[in-house]
Amino acid sequence: MSYPFLSLSHLSIDPALARQLPRKLAYYYLAIPVAEDGERLSVVMENPENRAAVRILQLALGRTIVPVRGNVSEIKATLHLLWPQEAATEPCILSWSASTQRAALAESAASLVAKAFSAHVISLDSGQSSLETILAVAHEDQYSLVVLDLPQGQIPPRVIRSLSKPVLLVRGDELALRHILLVLRGHSPDEQALDWVIPLAKMGHGLVTLLAVAPPVPNLYTRETRMLQGLAALLYPAHHLGRHILECVERLNEAGIEGYLKLRQGPPERQIAEEVSQGEYDLIAIAAEATGEFVQRVLEEVGNQSPQPGHPVLIVKAVAG
Repeated sequence: MSYPFLSLSHLSIDPALARQLPRKLAYYYLAIPVAEDGERLSVVMENPENRAAVRILQLALGRTIVPVRGNVSEIKATLHLLWPQEAATEPCILSWSASTQRAALAESAASLVAKAFSAHVISLDSGQSSLETILAVAHEDQYSLVVLDLPQGQIPPRVIRSLSKPVLLVRGDELALRHILLVLRGHSPDEQALDWVIPLAKMGHGLVTLLAVAPPVPNLYTRETRMLQGLAALLYPAHHLGRHILECVERLNEAGIEGYLKLRQGPPERQIAEEVSQGEYDLIAIAAEATGEFVQRVLEEVGNQSPQPGHPVLIVKAVAG
């Protein structure tokens, strides 16, 4: 399905209408409500094909939305005008372990991340709070990240589903940052993931491998759209996926981060799990959308291929606020 393009350069934006979408969701999905017609809202987006994003935006707005394609630079510039830079406040990281014996391990991981972001840490363990309490407390605005150490690497679906902000799942031994694998999703949430990965890689003087996976396709071109698919789309700079990958690579280059770009084709969950099992990674980073079902499937597949819970996982989520 093709979507109409709308330039924001000469469009008068109603700030009250645009701000109906919470600021952090707007930045996460690069989306701005620009017009309304009864119960329908027209929303300019970087990637209107992203159905999960459209569902989240409809839930946040409480209206049916009409997705419209926009220019990324124009969307970002408009968002900066809608929400001028606020006074910076020191971020806070919430750390919790299901085991009192591993509480120090979770706190150590949280402290390592806190050092990269000039944050402070509040640490709790199972003797002080339950997982349900932590999931409820984590919604408070003061926390920018939740660090969780769960029993035997188990990740209940409610953890990813209920948390409204990034979470670092501590698994295995002490967290290291020598080599980070960032799984690219192919749209704007990857930028949020890079906002986390770049400072961590800088502090750890580590490498970053970007992994992009093209799902299997029967033919190079679809009959309906004649659009490039598969690895060809990832390699073609004029395609939005190829362009997105190049932008991510450029961000790493500009930050002075060394690393690699890996492209795979096949069932995404399986390809990601195979890369995790074959590479020597200290941290896996991935952006989640909606209820995080894709990330949950990836983690289950990783567990199937690598029974030992040795890979900490940073799951970047949009914050509804």
